[in-house]
This record gives sequence, C-alpha cells and structure tokens, in this order.
Amino acid sequence: MSKAGWAYGIVLVGLLVTSVIALMFGVTFYTPIQLWHALVGTNPDVLNNVLTFRLPRLVASLIGGGVLAVAGALSQSVFRNRLADPTILGVTSAGDLFILLGSFLLPGLPFEKLILALLGGVLALALLTNRHTLSQPYMLIIVGVALNLTFQGFTTLFTKGIDVNSDTSLNGITWDSTLTLLIVGGFGLILALVLAPWANNLKVADAQLTAAGMPVKVLRVGLLALVVFLSATVTSALGTIPFVGIIVPNIARKLVGHDYQTLIPFSMLSGAWLLLLGDTIGRLIILPSELPVATLMTVIGGPFLILLVFKGGLGRGTETR
Repeated sequence: MSKAGWAYGIVLVGLLVTSVIALMFGVTFYTPIQLWHALVGTNPDVLNNVLTFRLPRLVASLIGGGVLAVAGALSQSVFRNRLADPTILGVTSAGDLFILLGSFLLPGLPFEKLILALLGGVLALALLTNRHTLSQPYMLIIVGVALNLTFQGFTTLFTKGIDVNSDTSLNGITWDSTLTLLIVGGFGLILALVLAPWANNLKVADAQLTAAGMPVKVLRVGLLALVVFLSATVTSALGTIPFVGIIVPNIARKLVGHDYQTLIPFSMLSGAWLLLLGDTIGRLIILPSELPVATLMTVIGGPFLILLVFKGGLGRGTETR
C-alpha cells in the first residue's frame, strides 16, 4: 500500500474509533452494550441523551474540522504561503466582531450570524489583500496578525473586557445549529472539491497563467470567496477555533503530496478527525468540567506554527508548491 493509502487508512480508523469514544464517554459513561441497546430501542434514556447532546456535538466537530482544514488549504494556495489561515489573518475574528455588533443592531435577522460573519470576513480580506502583501509572505502574516489582534481587541472592548473567544466550546450545541453547519458547510466542501484544480493552477506564476490565457484574478477571487464562505460557516456556528487550517494542510502535504485534488479531500477527513479528537479530549481531561476545544487547539497550534516558521522562515520557503 502506498504512503497516501496508509495515511487515508489511519485517518479513517481514527475517525471511527474517536467517534465511538465520543459517544461512550462524558459525565455519564456508556458501554458499547448500552449504546447498542439504545440503538435498537431498548434503552430510551441513553438514546435520548446520545441523540440530544453527544451526536450533534460529534457531527458539528466533524463538519467544523473538515471545513476549517479546507479553508486553510485554500488560503495557502491563494496566498502561496503555507502559513496562511483564516484564523491568524483576521478573517474569523472579524466575523466574530460583526456577529457581536449585529446582535446589538440587527437582532432576529434570518441567518444573522452567517451573514454577519461573511461580511466580517470580506472586510478583513479587503484590508489584507493588496499587491504588497500578496508579493511578500512575511508582510502578509504580519498584517494579518495585526488585523486579527485589532478585531479581537474591539470584540473584547464591546464585551467590557470579557474574552468571548477563549470559551469557544461545542458544549450545548443544538441540532438546529448542527444541521445548518452540515448543510451550508457540506455545500462549501463540495465546492472546494470541484474547484480544487483552480488551487493547482495557482501554483504557477501569475505571468505564466496570464500567458496561457488563464483568468488569474477570477481564480484568486473565486477561491478567496470560498475561503470566506467556509470560515464564516464555522464562525457563525462554533466561534473561532484556531490553527486547524495550519496544522492539517501542512501535515497533509507530507503524507499525500501537493496536488490539491488529493490534498483537499485528505485535509477534509484529517481536519474532521483533529477537531473531534480535540473536542473529545477537552471533554474528558477535567471531568466533570471541560476544556474548550479552542483553548486546546491554541496550545497545540502555537508551537506548531513556531516550528513551521523556524523551518521555513517568513520570507522564504513559504510557498505551497
């Protein structure tokens, strides 16, 4: 079996095992036999608890993780920078800020959070993308981090010093939010699979693409729009969960290569597993309380980003080709 085949096999087994553990463990432990009895209808109390609390959380983790990983991979393609990710470039924090302001100004708007997160993401990218940042990887990251901190600062200011992002958790997520995330996020993931060849095209220099008759701006703007859509989908449902979009695609390139038609589906599965694993560990590590998955991902992702910077530097070796 090839290296990629082994990688896919490990991820699929990991998804299956972690999903079973996520359904079994919690404040109340359920054995596999109890879960089976619940499934066949002979233990309605366990079935009700699993369907009401644990299953929507599991599904939200899977979809959210897959969406975040794909958004990161596409960001790195557009910016030709393996450090690019919506969470450190200010896209998701801008979405959080707009959601907060919208709750004051436009309460009750249909799909309010998704629309506001989209608007915030568009603003962040409009401020971030210009010919200087696109041509200089180090400047892109510096400006992106500055925007991210600025949006987070405004969010903290409007919440009177309470850091709302630090408590990002999947605890208490409902089926309404999960189904919205499943439908909208699933649509975005399908688009990502269809547009994966666009990401491959952007590996080539703009001048060469133009000479070959490729619409470079259409490719880049189209993928950026998809990145904002994917990011806003997760932000509106789960809040900001950092570093998934950096960790997963960079490891995926080592395992399955740089072809985005392979990288996107593998990142989708790996991101789903990573977020589910992180949420499951966060639920169990300090029972009966829990550690928010955003906090856990920050603890993991921060050192990973530092290692990535030390290995490649900010001004060289950051391209994804």
